[in-house]
Amino acid sequence: MLVKVDDVIIPITISDFHPDNTYTVSPYSHYVSYGGFEEVKHLNNPPVEALIKLVMNPVAWYFRRAELDKVVYVNNYLLSTNLYPSVNSEQLSAVGEALIGWFPDRVIVFRSVDQRKNPHVYQALEANGYEMVLSRQVWYMEPGEAVRTRQYKEDVRVLRNHGYEVVDGKDLSDEELARALHLYNLLYLEKYSYYNPQFTLEFMKLARDEGILHMRVLKRDGRIDAVMGFFIRNGVMTQPLFGYDTALPLEMGLYRLLTLITLQEGLQRNLLVHASGGVGKFKKVRGGKSVIEYNAVFAKHLPVRRQRPWKLIKLISDYAIPYFRKMDF
Repeated sequence: MLVKVDDVIIPITISDFHPDNTYTVSPYSHYVSYGGFEEVKHLNNPPVEALIKLVMNPVAWYFRRAELDKVVYVNNYLLSTNLYPSVNSEQLSAVGEALIGWFPDRVIVFRSVDQRKNPHVYQALEANGYEMVLSRQVWYMEPGEAVRTRQYKEDVRVLRNHGYEVVDGKDLSDEELARALHLYNLLYLEKYSYYNPQFTLEFMKLARDEGILHMRVLKRDGRIDAVMGFFIRNGVMTQPLFGYDTALPLEMGLYRLLTLITLQEGLQRNLLVHASGGVGKFKKVRGGKSVIEYNAVFAKHLPVRRQRPWKLIKLISDYAIPYFRKMDF
């Protein structure tokens, strides 16, 4: 669905619980299935992992019973990162008030709110009574700063030595698009989690043909080994499509090469790069700066039993945020 206020169009999604929903449409998948049960595997500490799962089991039951997933997500493009259009505080207030009237039995959640690129959104929503709940830690990269780092220069050397050709996604055949989609699936679904966004080949064709995503692939000897796809909004670019052949040796440095061509695209277009979350140390040495991303949550119009799970998530997130900032996730 779409909401229009003045000349600004904002997508919304109406969510209900399903165990296989991606985290982009499900608070339960975000905070429990993915964030609670799957992410703990990366701690590499079996006793701590077992303890967290022991605690999470009753929490998961409670969240389902309290209808945590009965929400309206605002500015939700069904992607990991949702960039904001040019929108002012009055328009944000109007959208919020309208949604409460249209969906009086649902929590209203604005996704992807941070204080780096959209501080006015953060301030306006907070002033309207929204609770800022931890979503994740994300990274912004200034291409003009990144090119001055030693790592950037080393990445350029690696790309040159490996002999990859950077190919525009507009020139890809349907078969090559299928290969690109497979590379995304290898990284973001098979290696990370099936709670991440899942694209179809039909979407890939639409993205190519209509310019929804600007795609670039790394190709050598007729074979595509990595893919990156980005979109631009309000002076920022972000890359929801990112993948490479995980069977190839790590020494190939395909992730770093994708990051390199991302920065080069940003430099060419004079854009700030929203580098999403994860691999913080990698992004930091290339000039990345971290910021906490929030879900802005409004539930005050609902019965207390529906508000309580969000108050619990808020409480936990307030304790977790200093740890996130310290650890460079």
